[in-house]
Amino acid sequence: MMGNENSQLSGLKIEDKAIEITDFWSHYQATINDSCRYFSLKDDGSVSVFKGEVVLGPLWVTATPLEKYSNNLLKYRHPCIVRYISSWQQRTTFHLVTEYVQPLSHVLKTQTPLQICIGLNNVLRALVFLHEQAGVSHNNVSVSSIYVSGDGQWKLGGLQYLCAFSDLNSTYLKHARIHRYDKAVDPDEDSQELTTKVDQYGFAVLVDDVFKDCNDDDVPYLKEFRKYCKDILQNNDPAHRPNLSEILQHNFFNHEFISIYKFLNFLPIKKEEDKCEFFTNILTSLECYDEETVAKQLGGLLLSRITLLDPTARRDVIPYILRPKNERLQNGESNGFFSLNVFKEHLKPRLMQLFGVRDSQVRMLLLLHFSKFVHVFSHEELSQHILPELLLGIKDVDDNLVASTLVCLSVLVPILGAEAVVGGKRLKYFTDGRPKSKNNIMMGTSVQKGERFSKSISDFHCSEEIYNTSSSLTFEKTITLNERPSPVGGESQDENIVLEQNANNLVDSDNEWDDWDNSNRQHTLDVEKNSNDDIVGNKVHVDDELEEVNLINIIEETVTERSLADITLLQNAELEAKKTIVDISELDIKYQKNDRSKKNGDEFDFFADMMPVIEKQKVLSLSTPYKLQDISSKLNFVPDEECDENEGWGENWS
Repeated sequence: MMGNENSQLSGLKIEDKAIEITDFWSHYQATINDSCRYFSLKDDGSVSVFKGEVVLGPLWVTATPLEKYSNNLLKYRHPCIVRYISSWQQRTTFHLVTEYVQPLSHVLKTQTPLQICIGLNNVLRALVFLHEQAGVSHNNVSVSSIYVSGDGQWKLGGLQYLCAFSDLNSTYLKHARIHRYDKAVDPDEDSQELTTKVDQYGFAVLVDDVFKDCNDDDVPYLKEFRKYCKDILQNNDPAHRPNLSEILQHNFFNHEFISIYKFLNFLPIKKEEDKCEFFTNILTSLECYDEETVAKQLGGLLLSRITLLDPTARRDVIPYILRPKNERLQNGESNGFFSLNVFKEHLKPRLMQLFGVRDSQVRMLLLLHFSKFVHVFSHEELSQHILPELLLGIKDVDDNLVASTLVCLSVLVPILGAEAVVGGKRLKYFTDGRPKSKNNIMMGTSVQKGERFSKSISDFHCSEEIYNTSSSLTFEKTITLNERPSPVGGESQDENIVLEQNANNLVDSDNEWDDWDNSNRQHTLDVEKNSNDDIVGNKVHVDDELEEVNLINIIEETVTERSLADITLLQNAELEAKKTIVDISELDIKYQKNDRSKKNGDEFDFFADMMPVIEKQKVLSLSTPYKLQDISSKLNFVPDEECDENEGWGENWS
């Protein structure tokens, strides 16, 4: 749950539950609408809010601890010190808003030894700045005074005890001791006259605390540095403690990994020849380190504006940083540096920020490599954040920028759809002009609603040619006929009406319906053989009864689309095709060969509810070893010449 606060920041929403409660304040996470103004890896504008009440004590007469902390953050600005955003007083509660940070104690167990090493370097740099540039002492160096920012960098906080060296004395330290970290307080602090070396002692204790669970070989020179802290920084005589700037010269803060980190941090002041050599070899040097540690600690620096504008980095580093490792290689290209999961977690938030940078060189570099990393973004991130930034780019006066932006928009069309990318009302101006063929249909050629696929009769599966080439009838075998559904319940009402209107043009119904009856079909074939008919059928093997039915219906449907002269020709061709088809009754469960003299009345009629029952006018006697009984079937319909052809086909035919 989050609630609005009456503050100087509009749109600030603070979470109800505090993530940390100390003697002086409560630490809350919050979000602010103006996310472009405040640094945050999260796109929701995350910030941290500290709420402090009045605290009694000799050091807090003029201001509460949180007020002093806020004033010091506002006054002493440094990249390694928590960044101040705003502060205000609301009744008795003081509010301080800073960049998004987490207490180090919450994330210390997840930090790798290399991350801890870099974190200590940041803290030491902040202390050197306070001592040598600002002339003040921190007086409370401990784990509780250190925070971790959104990009994983350690930041120094806890400036409520900070004071100038001129004001630092034994009395001040005695008053502050009640709330300071006991372990970081020198036992002989009260008896010592030199008080300017308090932070050296506290830093040595900090090193021991953060490396408590680490081995000496986890970081180069760690064992030597631990001994250095105990013997030198915690020396009983403060006069033998070195200045903080001298600690930065130790080998522990100058091994390869931290040297790379330092070089990237101070890139603007490096010479051109040094930068060229550095970026040429940096990826080779980083390959031996854990990629997640590299991404978390160096990812932001590798994608900083200064790095992106460097010519050598654009050529030798950026193409590999912006390509996830699991990207499929094409045309011999090299693979990326970071794996996909690491890229999404640590590099993607940086890219989201970079798309908001109004620098043409930075934008052109992102557009150049856009196709390599576009897949790491979610659909919502692309539509809500990336797409608006790209649409802004096509309005720029730079033609090269507009051209590159349009290329990237084309990459988004298959992902988001043309309607989301182009916008506006779209119409179909182009059609597919390819000739319709079987191959086009198999490739998924789309047709409009209501349009049927076209097939030729020769497309049906068979072992021989369907049409007899020796027949005196002339018929083109490649004629294209529309496919129709199964004859049982497949016809639409309109099709039936058309068929009824052309009933007078059809051939004799005896020839049509006798073929549906197996016994009549067999008799017809026998009669044809005995009469030495000139038409000899070619035997065709049909996969199932459905293909025969479809073949007959395909020819029937073309009757409604052709002229009267063509109808007669098609019907003759239909008869020729049907006569060449062998009896497939063996495939029909109803007409399987069995003892038909037994239990004739118990046979189940599968078409009882679908066709009218019309008695046959004659019983054909077949010269077979057994007597085939007259099987009544709705498909054995042979109409009487004197009967009305529509009789028995009324609406109540069931």
